[in-house]
Amino acid sequence: MSGSPTWNSWFSFPFFAPLSGAVNQDIDTGPYQGVPEIEIAIIREVGSFGKQLGIISDAVRDLAVKMGELSPEPAEISVHAAETARTMSPLETLDDLVRRVKRVKDTYAAAVERDATQALERLHRVDPEKSRTLTARFQR
Repeated sequence: MSGSPTWNSWFSFPFFAPLSGAVNQDIDTGPYQGVPEIEIAIIREVGSFGKQLGIISDAVRDLAVKMGELSPEPAEISVHAAETARTMSPLETLDDLVRRVKRVKDTYAAAVERDATQALERLHRVDPEKSRTLTARFQR
């Protein structure tokens, strides 16, 4: 016997439908376009894509400020409509991007601080001595 499906396998278990072979497929969902080993090493040893882009964005913005193309304080411009995006210069768009990234980071940091405060308060109610020890550990 060959082990392949026969006419009577349609009526018995295990059921073999037409073209029912293995459908496993290796799909690489990583964002790497170059050599993956090098990309992974750079992310681990140097910095994430976000950190790298943040440094580049800050450098371009600093250069634009020094050249007088942008004000030292980020403008309160927000890109919501397509028409607004077309009227903004690339530097203004970068400035808006940097401001929006900062807002997301600030919101995230505030949430983490709130969660940490709640956890420390809970620990203090359960074991005040451990909460003092933990607090002292982070005051160095």
